[in-house]
Amino acid sequence: MAQSNLEVTEEELINRIKELRDKIVEVKQQRRELVEEIRKLRDERRKIIEERSSLIAKLREARAKRRELLEELSQLREKRDQIREELRQKLETLKQKRGILRQYGRYADTSLKKITARIERLEHYLQTHVLRPDEERRIIERIERLEETAEKVKEAKQIKKEVLELEAEVKALKLALRETLDRMAKIREEIGQLKSQIQEITPKLDSLSSRLNELNEAINEKSALIDDLSKQLDALYDEYRQTSIKLKELKSAKQRGMTLEEVEKKRKEIEEKFKRGEPLTLEELKLLYGEF
Repeated sequence: MAQSNLEVTEEELINRIKELRDKIVEVKQQRRELVEEIRKLRDERRKIIEERSSLIAKLREARAKRRELLEELSQLREKRDQIREELRQKLETLKQKRGILRQYGRYADTSLKKITARIERLEHYLQTHVLRPDEERRIIERIERLEETAEKVKEAKQIKKEVLELEAEVKALKLALRETLDRMAKIREEIGQLKSQIQEITPKLDSLSSRLNELNEAINEKSALIDDLSKQLDALYDEYRQTSIKLKELKSAKQRGMTLEEVEKKRKEIEEKFKRGEPLTLEELKLLYGEF
């Protein structure tokens, strides 16, 4: 009857070892699958980090360029206002000068050279001819009128010169204003494009960051599962070793006509002997370290 119990125990140990072996294979397969899943997740995470870094660089560049353009736009607004104010003043002055010029009528287009030559001829005539008093008076009056006319011509021509200069300045200011407004329009367009670019990048970054968090959580969860499976494997391997040792001991005990209880009792005696520092035989050492 005792022999039958030993055989049943041996069969149970053999079945348990088979179960443990199958379970170890199963757990190792699960762990391999998880390791492969983590590898894929880490590859995806690496690509997302690279894409995210690239987008962050583009976003920083776009924001820096936008700030630069906004600063230039602010400076152009000041320049535009200055040009407009200067242009307003020039136009006002030009309007006044044109009004004065109209008052001079034909004097602006009269030849000052001809008037001067006429005065010189009359003065020469006075100096080289003997005239009656009334004739001399008429010539002097004529010279005075011509001198007055010459003075008006000079004034008119000066005003006309100022008008022409003002017209040129107004033209230049209008051109500068047009160029400034064109540049402002171009900058606004560029700022709009950059704003669209920033608005396009921002949700992409949010999406990538969200996916990155998901991947980190998944990697951490699967890593925890791998740790659990590794602990399971350690426990299974330990039980497998212990069960294998127990099976060997059982077989050896059967050959010697002993029970496992007797083997354990004998091992304890050897342990006590070892603790006392007494020498052990080779058989006792084998029994102590599970190689009986």
